[in-house]
Order: sequence, then C-alpha cells, then structure tokens
Amino acid sequence: MRTILSQAACGLVLFAIAVSSAIAGSFQVSPVSATLTRGQPVGALTVRNTGTEAAVIQLEAMGWSQPNGEDKYLPTTDILATPPIFTIAPGGTQVVRVGSRRPPDTTERAYRLFLREVPPPPKPGFSGLRMNLQISLPIFVLKHGGAVPQLEWQAERTATGQTRIHVTNRGQTHARLSHFKLSTTSGKNPVPMEDHIVYVLPGATRNWLLNTPIAPGSKLHLAAQSDGRSMQTDLIVAEK
Repeated sequence: MRTILSQAACGLVLFAIAVSSAIAGSFQVSPVSATLTRGQPVGALTVRNTGTEAAVIQLEAMGWSQPNGEDKYLPTTDILATPPIFTIAPGGTQVVRVGSRRPPDTTERAYRLFLREVPPPPKPGFSGLRMNLQISLPIFVLKHGGAVPQLEWQAERTATGQTRIHVTNRGQTHARLSHFKLSTTSGKNPVPMEDHIVYVLPGATRNWLLNTPIAPGSKLHLAAQSDGRSMQTDLIVAEK
C-alpha cells in the first residue's frame, strides 16, 4: 500500500447533546487535521469514546472542492483510512491510519474524512430519538511542506447595497482563516463580519456579505488569523 500522512493540530472534542426522549453518542478525535507530504508518508488519528455506551464508528473519505465559493464533497478512492469500521468501548480508544493512494501533486489536494456513528439497534421499549454523531476532518495532500497560501482580498458594493468581501487563494496550499475583525481604516468604527473558521483551498474564492452599508471608495481595514499567524490588509470598496 502506498500511503502518505500527517501533521498534527490540537485535539478537539465534538459531541451531541441529549434532549428529552433522545440519546446521543460522544467521541473525541485528535489531531483535527492532517497534512500529507512525500516526506511524511504515514500518520494516525486517535478516536476516543467519551460516552457511556459502546460506539460503532464508520469512516468515509470524500474529495473536497470549493466551486463558486461553496464546499462540495464527492466520493473518492484516493484516501485510505483503516479500519473502515470499528467499535470503541466506553472510555476506550482506536487508532485510525490515514494515507493517500495517489502520489502528491505540486498543488495541494484536499479531502474530508467523515467519522459517522452507526446507530445501534433500539433497546426494547425505547420510542424516542437517537442522535448519531457525525464529524469531518480536513486531510491535505501536497508534494512538499512549507508552502504558504497567496491571498488576494477585495471589497465591493453590490447592486442591492450590501458590501461583499471576498478572498481568492492564488497559492498552492490552503488557507485556514479565523478571528476576523473589520473596521474603518482608523480602527474606530468596527464593521460586523461573520467570525468563524474558514478554509480557502488553492484556486478557490470565499465571500462574506455585510449588511452594513458602506459607500464606494471607503477604506476598510481587515485583521485576521491565517494558519495561526496574524495578517492585516487594507481594502477600498469598489462599485460593482
């Protein structure tokens, strides 16, 4: 088997919350992403069952692209994750090996590994709702580590009076963006902007629509975190 993997990020606890007449599974996975290179061919994810019942987990890898700025997933055989299905006792752990069946390209390829809880047979007399957990982790494959994204930011006023902020990644590797702070260039007037983690794959564009009316020609200042590093850029709102 030809495989490639792994660069760890910090662990992440993901869980489902039990509600009235419902039960839910709970498990933890770390690291929360992996970068596969020719120099780092094999790696592992650790899945821990933090619930009170045995959990059956099934794996599925999907190809990941961002046409028109939207995440799209398609079945793929490029990524091999083993074991494809397993059972974890309460408090137990399972190591998952992940690799690529294809050699890396110069431009990064992106995938998502989905971990799905397989619902157990209902217990006698149970008539409520079973909440089955599903999470996904990003898997990236590229020839060499150390590549950085190349981001081009723009701002424009739309025909409906909204302001659109968009970024295009001209680099050969993804960008992971977070902690957005948008303001006038003086920094005294913050502009509300969605603040959640966003991935921008190579060649892809992501958009943010702002309801705050901003006149064409206005100057904005954007600060954010890009792959854990601070970044700042100044924008001038253009007329579409």
